[in-house]
Amino acid sequence: MVYDNVVLIGFMGSGKTSVGRILARELFKDFKDVDTIIEERENASVTEIFEKKGEAYFRDLEQKCINELTEKKGQIIATGGGLPIFSSLSEKSLIIYMDADFDVILKRLSKREREKRPLLADETRARALFEERKDTYKELAAFSVDANQRIVVFIHVIRDYILDQRVL
Repeated sequence: MVYDNVVLIGFMGSGKTSVGRILARELFKDFKDVDTIIEERENASVTEIFEKKGEAYFRDLEQKCINELTEKKGQIIATGGGLPIFSSLSEKSLIIYMDADFDVILKRLSKREREKRPLLADETRARALFEERKDTYKELAAFSVDANQRIVVFIHVIRDYILDQRVL
């Protein structure tokens, strides 16, 4: 199958943005981060949007943004952790799941980074959310990568898979 874009999914903090930037650079493709686009358009952080306008409003913005992005071809797109749960993704996109354990994610994120993510504020709730979402991520993905390793270790696995599939 020919895919138009590569969409990286996974729980918040799994490395989607970091990996996406590197992949895009290595493959000479455009990189798009859904959360960053939304923050720029709304002139507010994800946390502020959640607090002032609610989660439903944010999820609507996510769906509109991913729809708009996937109208174009040849991009590496990083989603927010909830986007694949609450939004539909283009069937013409190669979906790659960044499969990282919850404890690994917590170790990667600084306190400041955790504070920027409204759904990580309560660790018990965040862990339950992680458990709730991981099966959906696996079901949606055409390919899963073990993201418990350092990015430099597993990014080559993703790049090689994309090249083998002749995606972009």
